[in-house]
Amino acid sequence: MEAAPAALCPRHPETLAEGTCTRCGTFTCVLCRKWLGAHGLCPACQDLGRTEKPSGRAMLSLVFATVGFCGFAPGVVGLVLGQQELNAIEAGTAPASGRDPALIARNVGWFHVVMLFLAFLGLYNHL
Repeated sequence: MEAAPAALCPRHPETLAEGTCTRCGTFTCVLCRKWLGAHGLCPACQDLGRTEKPSGRAMLSLVFATVGFCGFAPGVVGLVLGQQELNAIEAGTAPASGRDPALIARNVGWFHVVMLFLAFLGLYNHL
């Protein structure tokens, strides 16, 4: 039985590929492959992640987190949406450009959770 030919990196044809892009399946070498969480991306997918617009959920999470300053409950919704978006980015199903808005929404959402807890605690102490 004949051995299968080794895959080569498209950008460095003299280098053996060490894996594939988890987004598009292109072979990549150690020099080309960059890691985003648990996902190794080829240079083209890295560029795509920088130029894509954030998803609607990422932006909506930021809106809810901001509106939460008018009443803490929407901030909790921003927390949930932000975490869902971060999970989707990690899974490779959402654009990486939504990471910053989702992180901000998640962190501000936690602030709102703490403030809600303190408000309830203050109300309980007054009863």
